[in-house]
Amino acid sequence: MLFLLMGGMDAYALTPQQKRAKAKEVQMRKREAAKRKAEKKRAAKAKAAKKKRLKEGKPLLYVYTYDLRSGEKLAATHITAQNIHARPNKKPIINKATDAKRARVSKGLPAATYWIHAARLGYFPSDTLYFDHRKDEDSVAISLYPETRLTFTVTDSLTSRPVVANLIVRRPDQSRVLQTTSDSVHSLIAVLLDDRVPYYTIEATAVDYFPFFDTIVKPEEFRGVIMQPREIKSFVLHNIYFATGKTRILASSEPALNELYRYLNSRPKQRIRIVGHTDNIGSDRSNQVLSEGRCREVKKAMVDRGIRASRIEIEGRGEKDPILPNISEQNRQLNRRVEIVLLKESSL
Repeated sequence: MLFLLMGGMDAYALTPQQKRAKAKEVQMRKREAAKRKAEKKRAAKAKAAKKKRLKEGKPLLYVYTYDLRSGEKLAATHITAQNIHARPNKKPIINKATDAKRARVSKGLPAATYWIHAARLGYFPSDTLYFDHRKDEDSVAISLYPETRLTFTVTDSLTSRPVVANLIVRRPDQSRVLQTTSDSVHSLIAVLLDDRVPYYTIEATAVDYFPFFDTIVKPEEFRGVIMQPREIKSFVLHNIYFATGKTRILASSEPALNELYRYLNSRPKQRIRIVGHTDNIGSDRSNQVLSEGRCREVKKAMVDRGIRASRIEIEGRGEKDPILPNISEQNRQLNRRVEIVLLKESSL
C-alpha cells in the first residue's frame, strides 16, 4: 500500500521542462503587471501635468516637422517660437530640436498667438508661421523642403586649369541666389538650389575670357563653367565621341556639341574650320576618309541646331598631325581629336 502511494506522488511530479515553463510564465506575468503599473503611473503623471497646465493657463503645444517629399517625420529639427507680442530681442520661448523618438517638440504655453520657425541641415528653412494657441492640446505641422547642392568648377577650356571669375546665379525672376568669385587654386563652387524653381541662369566673367552664360535646368547634368580665352586661334572640342572606326557621333557627345553651339550662337559673325584627326591605326586613305566624315557630322550637328553652313568649313587631316607619338593607347586616344580653328569673322 505504501509503495502504491509513493508511486502515485511521482506520477504528479513536474518535469524540469515543465518547471522552466512555469517559471517563465510567472516571470512574464510579473513583467506585464509591472508594465501596467508603469503605464498607470505615467497616465496619472500626465493627468496631473495636464491639470497643472490648465490651472496655470498653459495648454500643451506639439510641434512636428516633416520632409515635404517623403512625408517622414524629421528629428533634430531646430524649432524656435515666441509670442508675437514679445519684445524683439527676447529669447524665444521654444528654442530646441525635435526629439529622436517622436520627432516633435512639446511645451505648455499660455493661450496666445505665436510665431514658429523650423530649420534643419540639408533642408531649406521654413517660412515663419503664425499660430493661435487656444486648445488644451494643439499641434503644428511644419514641412521642410530638401536642398539640392550643386557643386561645379570654373576652368579654362584649353588647359582645364582653374580660372578666377565673377559668378552670378539667378532665379527666373532675376533675384540672385549666388554672387561670388572663384579662386585660382581649386575653383570649386557650391550653391544650394531649390528644384521647385524651373530653372536658374548662371553667368561668369573673367579678364581675357569671353563671358559665359548658361541655363541650369537639371543640376545633375550641369558640367560646370568652362571659360573660353579671347586671344585664341584654335581649341580642341573635348568630350566628343564617335563609334569605333565610324563617323557616327555617340549620344554622350551632346554636351560637347551644345557647348560648341553656344559658342557659335553667342558670336554670330565668327567663322570656324572643323579639323578632324585620327591615330595611325588603319591605312592612310581610310583615316583620311574617316576624319573628313567625322568633320561633316559635327558640321551637320551645328547646322541642325541653326548655325549657318556658310560659317563652317571642314578639313580632314587623318593621321598627319599627331600630338604625341602613336606608341600607346593613351597617346592614340589624345591624337583622335576634333579641333576648332577660328577664322576671320564674316561681315554679315
